[in-house]
Amino acid sequence: MIFKFTYRLILLSFLVGFFSYAQDASLLKTETETDSLASTFYREDQIYLGVSFVALVSDQDALDARGLSSHFQWGVVRDFPIVPSGKFALGVGLGMGFERYNTNLNRMQDVQGKGFYSFNNDSTSAPLFFSIQSLELPFSFRWRSSSSTDYAFWRIYGGIAFQWNYRLRAEQNELSLSVRDELQHFGATTHLSFGYNTWNFYLAYRLTPFFDKDSLSSQMLPLKLAPIKVGLIFYLL
Repeated sequence: MIFKFTYRLILLSFLVGFFSYAQDASLLKTETETDSLASTFYREDQIYLGVSFVALVSDQDALDARGLSSHFQWGVVRDFPIVPSGKFALGVGLGMGFERYNTNLNRMQDVQGKGFYSFNNDSTSAPLFFSIQSLELPFSFRWRSSSSTDYAFWRIYGGIAFQWNYRLRAEQNELSLSVRDELQHFGATTHLSFGYNTWNFYLAYRLTPFFDKDSLSSQMLPLKLAPIKVGLIFYLL
């Protein structure tokens, strides 16, 4: 546990050191300096933290979420203004995501040892949890009502994030299940955030398949899962 915490702390320090440069614009004291600043690009380099609830959408009506599914994310963004006013920009980030999905699925194996999933309609049975940890690379188009001297502003950011799911686990009845080959290791999510100052609403939808069908049994039912995330994201300078 200590190793995991130390690893994440070192990684966070690396991310902040790599991306978080000093903000190009700062408050100036004289009118001449302010006029000069207004004619230059400024950046909104930011650390972000987000927490969301997750709704699981499926092509199977029998899918039932057992409890709340959740998503936590953190990382840093490098801002690239595309107009002198700084109101429009591109953002390139690097971060980590932690997802936990609760389902009424059962995992079984065929005679060849390949896994497949079916629905458990017994409400008293233990749910199947999927746990995913990922390295995320978000790209976004950014609009904000800020200026080089105003750091409380409205914003709308939208784009796509690519994920490398480096840790994939499942658990049922307190037993850990081997599902690393059954879930997609790489994914993409479209996202939108909007709000004022630090507090912002966050929406995201997974674009890529959840399961790796080539690694599942032929007995696998035609199951699709598409997580929809709704929550809050906080941007910190």
